[in-house]
Amino acid sequence: MAEGAGDGNRNETERTVVDRTLKLRLSPSAAGVDTPSYVQDHILPEVEWVHRLCGTSLISSATRLLRMSASTYASACAIFHRFYHRVSLAKYDVWSVAMASVLLAGKIEEDPRRLREIILVFSHLYRRRRLQIGISETNKLASNGNGTTDSNPSASGKTIRPKCSDLVSKLTEPERNNILRHMKPMSPHGPVYAEWHDALVSTENVILRELGFVLYWIPDSHPHKFILYFVRVLDIHDKQVAQKAWNYCNDSCRLDLCQRFEPEIMACAAIYMACQDCAVKLPMQPQPWWHVFVGSESDQDVSTVCNVILSLADETNNEQNQMAMLTFVPSCLEGDGSFNDPDSFLWSISD
Repeated sequence: MAEGAGDGNRNETERTVVDRTLKLRLSPSAAGVDTPSYVQDHILPEVEWVHRLCGTSLISSATRLLRMSASTYASACAIFHRFYHRVSLAKYDVWSVAMASVLLAGKIEEDPRRLREIILVFSHLYRRRRLQIGISETNKLASNGNGTTDSNPSASGKTIRPKCSDLVSKLTEPERNNILRHMKPMSPHGPVYAEWHDALVSTENVILRELGFVLYWIPDSHPHKFILYFVRVLDIHDKQVAQKAWNYCNDSCRLDLCQRFEPEIMACAAIYMACQDCAVKLPMQPQPWWHVFVGSESDQDVSTVCNVILSLADETNNEQNQMAMLTFVPSCLEGDGSFNDPDSFLWSISD
């Protein structure tokens, strides 16, 4: 927050709530919240950042393929993030939690999908990430699975190592696309389907227990629901502002902002950034306009939300974000890993 953001003696042009050169990340103690991953298992914030991006990107891709609503996507992300504020990444992998979050979000949004549909979509995404479909040749990982992202140290001090299939180095991308395109759907009676089914059903039960079987309120806690109301109150006639603000709210689902900040604050931050993009001026005197909606003590929160969302597009994070959202990132589970980690039964037969 720039100094004097609420100072009535400064010109409006000198006021700002977000410094676009600052790419802030949430520390483990941001907003007074410590995640179990950090407190219990000492998983560093950078590692948690990668796994949250990985999980929410899976949810985004799955809901699009399943033709589910935008509200269902937001609810699934909220369930995903709230679960990992109660349980460590070292206990449950993001693939299982992402699948179960989509299943539960469909139920509470009255937009349900069958278990088989969800399993087939996630198994397709699993193959796609193992084959690194959509990744540029310059960022493609080595075929032995030793590709690294040096900017992401793990809890043990090592780098996060996204994994890939041995076919990545042997085939061109068109050839890998052909493999993916002609892959037959798995039989619901085989051992592969049973692995996915067991992971989905058992994780759904765990999420329900951890969140107290109370999920009905989640659809009403999205910042999207405040965008059009706030824009109308502010008398903004440029439709691009509402659209860009909506897009920023979608971006906020990638990270756990829904657990750390009120939806009204996130909506104000999204509108502020949208107005900056569209060169729309809003009243800043005698007090910033967002005080009407979220109070006079929310300046720092609005600033933090803006900078965290902007950090997703930071050029210095592009490679890391691409790896999190397009490759297979092994879980943080101790011991033998998750049901679809390298060296698992699913990994060995997926080619």
